[in-house]
Amino acid sequence: MSGYIGTQPVPQATQTRDSFTATSGQTSFATGGYTPNYLDVYLNGVKLASADYTATNGSDVVLASGASTGDILEVVAFTTFTPADLPAGTPSIDDNGNAVALTITSDEQVLIGKTSTGLSVTGTQITSDGRLMVTRDGNQAADFNRKSSDGDIVKFQKDGTTVGSIKARYDYTTLQIGSTGTGITGTSSHKILPSVNNARSDNTNDLGDSSYRWKDLYISGAVYLGGVGSANKLEDYEEGTWTPVDGSGQVTLTDSPIGVYTKVGRQVTVIAYFAYPSTSQTNYAIVAGLPFTVSNYSNAMYAPGSIQTSYISSTNRHLAPLAYRNTNTFYFYDSELPLTNANLSGKNFRINITYFTDA
Repeated sequence: MSGYIGTQPVPQATQTRDSFTATSGQTSFATGGYTPNYLDVYLNGVKLASADYTATNGSDVVLASGASTGDILEVVAFTTFTPADLPAGTPSIDDNGNAVALTITSDEQVLIGKTSTGLSVTGTQITSDGRLMVTRDGNQAADFNRKSSDGDIVKFQKDGTTVGSIKARYDYTTLQIGSTGTGITGTSSHKILPSVNNARSDNTNDLGDSSYRWKDLYISGAVYLGGVGSANKLEDYEEGTWTPVDGSGQVTLTDSPIGVYTKVGRQVTVIAYFAYPSTSQTNYAIVAGLPFTVSNYSNAMYAPGSIQTSYISSTNRHLAPLAYRNTNTFYFYDSELPLTNANLSGKNFRINITYFTDA
């Protein structure tokens, strides 16, 4: 005895069976119905070829040769079926859902959440040549999470050999990118540190070399050169222009005075060209407008540069510019005495001055 509790298995719903015990010479058997070409016919357990019977009217099966008394004829008829409707809002791989969740293309690519290929289309694509392509609009495209311990999060291999990895290190908030050679480690204290053989290193790694150089470096802080002390700290490099102006209050510099400067750390070098007009004023000759205030290092003045000028007089053969502390000016001196405007009247000057600033 056999039977089912509850719903019968799916095969019972997709096929029907008719069994007959034949009489001598019987050829026609009336079945419970079938769809032409969707049935199998068995005689005494042997499946008959389509040439051994006719089944075209959806009801009768007619044997080409009459059966013998007691022969058993079985007809298995297959029926088509429609899958149950999916609940509203359920993604599907067929047209019964509200969205296509999975697509397999004719060139054997698997698409998840998309129906066309390419990185410009949001969704996941697995190509037949082994690539994974993920696109997400307005947010991260992938999440990788390692729990409980430090170690590899993503590993990269070439021909089965690991060549690098991205891993969690030390305190779960540290991320290291590298291999058994050189790498970098990002820390929770906003630092990127060099590493060698998966360990942070000091005074080992180079950034570029003589053949493979980086180009421009943009930083807002300082650079330590040759050491880590305050004396090795370079905080500023700057280039610009400045305009020499009269600092005595008596004359105006002429001939379109121009100047340029370079500032490296606290050291400033200025270059300028200007001309003194013809004047008989006896005020000290002072040029103002230096781009940075002279250092307030001591009460002494500085002898910081050189002057090229037209001939002045035989008594002025040691002409020098002296920048004065805590000002933006310099004097013209000769033999440690300041010159007057009258001494320089009508002369052209080209100067090169280096001084220190506290700026």
